[in-house]
Amino acid sequence: MKSALYDGVVTHRRHPTAATANVDHAFEHSLTMALLYLDELDEFFAQHPLWSQSHPSPIRFRRGDYLGDPSLPLEDAVRDVAAQHLGRRPTGAVAMLGQLRTWGWLFNPITLYYCFDDDGSTVDAVVLEVTSTPWHERHVYVVDGHEGAHRFAKAMHVSPFMGMDHDYVMNWSTPGERLSVHLGNRQGEERLFDAVLALRRREPSRAELSRMVWRGALQTYGVSADIYRQAWRLLRKKATFHPRQKSDGARQLVDAASPPKRD
Repeated sequence: MKSALYDGVVTHRRHPTAATANVDHAFEHSLTMALLYLDELDEFFAQHPLWSQSHPSPIRFRRGDYLGDPSLPLEDAVRDVAAQHLGRRPTGAVAMLGQLRTWGWLFNPITLYYCFDDDGSTVDAVVLEVTSTPWHERHVYVVDGHEGAHRFAKAMHVSPFMGMDHDYVMNWSTPGERLSVHLGNRQGEERLFDAVLALRRREPSRAELSRMVWRGALQTYGVSADIYRQAWRLLRKKATFHPRQKSDGARQLVDAASPPKRD
């Protein structure tokens, strides 16, 4: 089975520039994420009675929590949006990196979908499903499947402490024993913000899945709590508050967007 759990840390760093009101801020958060190959869901969830994809349980994969029309298989929705952006439809396996609904709660600031070629080892495209705080709107970005730097325009108001006139830069690695993702905000060549996800693979044994039933609740609720804790700290530092700017792109699934640019 290719699906796995990944342990590690996410680090956020806000750089002091004129565009960020010269507010310097950083924090690090430990987390565990699941990398689920969507054609292995039945096999993966059959390993533990408290993990489910079909009924309420302590840890649940609920189709409606993720991209696209819940009546469609998730892998089809991912391939559809990749085809809209890239002009070609990925044909290999799709793996989702994210958190699962745990004891009734889920908030994924970002969910990544790796679309593989038919060989199963080469990534053809990466789909990013971004969820805003605190409005829980979603927007989808697609980058071509080469590792290295990608740059594309910010299209949704995500945080009230960041403006809209930014580009994102993204670097990622193919999932293996280690997995990394870097997503940063840039204004021209100026570095405003960087988030780095650094994870290590762990086999999803029954013992590990049991551990996640209890540990996962602290993590899932903790992600949401930490977002608001950091927001309070930014307010105390007098970071500029940017009112929400709702765009036509702030929907569950975008109909069209500018194609990703390569650095």
